[in-house]
Parts: sequence; structure tokens; C-alpha cells
Amino acid sequence: MQNYSDTRRRIEDFCQQRNKYKPDAYEFVTQSVTGQVNRLQKPRHLSALEVLQGMQSDLKEQFGPLAPVVIDEWQIKTASDIGEIVFDLITMNILSASPEDKRSDFDIDFTFFPARTSTRQASCINMEIPKID
Repeated sequence: MQNYSDTRRRIEDFCQQRNKYKPDAYEFVTQSVTGQVNRLQKPRHLSALEVLQGMQSDLKEQFGPLAPVVIDEWQIKTASDIGEIVFDLITMNILSASPEDKRSDFDIDFTFFPARTSTRQASCINMEIPKID
């Protein structure tokens, strides 16, 4: 098993060469995927959708309402970006893949933070505004 400082150094070296995503994005994806696998009763392969849903949950848990700001800072816009990071991590031998895994598995329409109208906002839309005489 690799130690944290070795993994972080490899990620930072890779990011300096590629200059696309932040090292923290790679580290977060690594921790999220390994955490998801470790929480399973029996370790198994995760689908792209499972990875994305787990990351969505982990982002909300770790960063709360700032999660959209964090992934924006990391240059992550789409599920495809996560796929690129995952397959970069596979290239670096930090994560592994099964033979049937493809980078294109992540080319799906997935929204990390769906826009929601709060209950308070929704109730104000149809509310009559009282007149003050």
C-alpha cells in the first residue's frame, strides 16, 4: 500500500505536467472512491454512476454549501471531468480498473448540485403582498 506523502507527490508531479485539474481534486477523488469501496460489505468494482453519486454525497458531507465553489475551483464542470481524473489516477497506479472500464463511461449527463427552489422561496411566489395604508 502506498503512503499518503508518496501518493500526494505523484499527484502533484502529474498536475504540474498536465496543469488542468488541481491536486486536491485528484486527492478527493482518490479518497472518495477508496472510501466507497471500503464501505461495501464485499469490495467490488464501482460503476461510473456509483462513483459520481458517491462523490456527490462526499462533497456535500465534507464541504456543505461550499461544495459547488470547491469543485469550481478544482476546474470540475462535468462528469466527464471526473472520468478524466479517475483514468489519470489509474494511469498513475493509484486507482485500478477492470478490463471493461472505459473513460467514456463517465460521459453522461450528471449534475452534482441540482438547482433547487427552497420551500421558503416557493411559498413566497404565490403570496399576496399586504398593502400598507
